[in-house]
Amino acid sequence: MNKSIFYAKTIDELLYQLKTTMDLTVVGGCTAIPEIPEKMVSVRKIPELCKISRHERYINIGPGATLSEILDLGEKHLPKLLIEALLSVANPIIRNTATIGGNICNPTSKMTLFAALMALDTKIEMKSQNESVTVSIQNFKQVPKGYVITNIRVPLPEDDVSVFKRVGPAHEINENSASFAFIAATERNSIISVKLAFAGPFAFRATELENSLIGKKLPFTQKDLMQVENQAKEEFSKAATDIMMSDVMRQQFINLARYSFEQLM
Repeated sequence: MNKSIFYAKTIDELLYQLKTTMDLTVVGGCTAIPEIPEKMVSVRKIPELCKISRHERYINIGPGATLSEILDLGEKHLPKLLIEALLSVANPIIRNTATIGGNICNPTSKMTLFAALMALDTKIEMKSQNESVTVSIQNFKQVPKGYVITNIRVPLPEDDVSVFKRVGPAHEINENSASFAFIAATERNSIISVKLAFAGPFAFRATELENSLIGKKLPFTQKDLMQVENQAKEEFSKAATDIMMSDVMRQQFINLARYSFEQLM
């Protein structure tokens, strides 16, 4: 079957194409698409959507920026958590083509970067012909019809400890794939900020646990660790009530949560 490829040089042209062409799919590098759409338009032809700019407290990343282009900012300008997540994606050849927009917009599961971006409190900026909206990535499900992602804003945290782990097969994404992200900041032996995120079959932030730990004194005792582990397990189970998930993946989350908090001791 023939495929139709459309081109746009600006965001306005892209929005016009989406309005006037039925069933048009916006794509990036197409590295994670199991089947090429019949009608598609790539953001890689639009300079506005491929820009990366660093500011004092955040980084703006266009959805068409490749993972390699983001990594090129270097360790001094990127959160360690994000670097580890980016480096865990495939290999340099794939990262030269895969875009950050494509990674977070996969329709079937949450891809590798999602947990790290959640833990970093990333914001997704989208635009239609009539309005612009901004949503937390934690609440992001998909791009609404008639909208395009115009920017991904990643805050630059002042963290003391960060942990990123990818679980599942090493060279593919399937129902057993997931990523785990943890980031915490401390001051005078107290926790001032902590974020715990998981993404795979579903996306999850342990917000009740995070809030309960603000001001918690360090180091943790073994009793403290057990309480934290049990609370993380309970929140995860509630979030995954309607999700088909292996017991192995559940246990991996619990183990990683405990490991992460042990790094604060």
